[in-house]
Amino acid sequence: MTLTIFQSDEEFFSHNHSALRTLMSEAYEDDFSEEDWLHTYGGIRFVGTYDGEIVTHGAVVPREIHINGQARRVGYLEGVAVSRRFQGRGFGSELMSTISETCAIQHELSMLSTDEFKFYDKFGWRRFEGKSGVVINGAVTLTPDEDDGLMYLVGDSSPSEEIRTAYCDWREGDYW
Repeated sequence: MTLTIFQSDEEFFSHNHSALRTLMSEAYEDDFSEEDWLHTYGGIRFVGTYDGEIVTHGAVVPREIHINGQARRVGYLEGVAVSRRFQGRGFGSELMSTISETCAIQHELSMLSTDEFKFYDKFGWRRFEGKSGVVINGAVTLTPDEDDGLMYLVGDSSPSEEIRTAYCDWREGDYW
């Protein structure tokens, strides 16, 4: 697999928009909404190809998340996918290794939402054990159903810290 990092959406989408939508639809079994798609915009894209076909994708987008009461710019992982036909070949691990290394270098803190904890554990991601919420019109609404699905990665230049609360800003679709 050849892995390419695109620094902007424009750089990538000039030729690959429909192929990526096909991958996302397949990998998420047609459960990748328009909002999920839009959440992948505005950051860095990691795209793996094999014999000219897009087989992996992940995006790290900047989000403001209030960590322990302080607004922080966090690298948030979105749209991680591996083509079903190419799963089990190590492509997902190769993708996440590169994404995790990039996050550790470029962000003090990165976060993601998942139910595949063992996979992300291998790359240094930690389970979030605090309270999560969403900020709507200046007020925090707790999102306890999301608490167990959040993970974080502390950057190389950041001191390790206990994250007790994480509140994201409201957005269409899934908050986390």
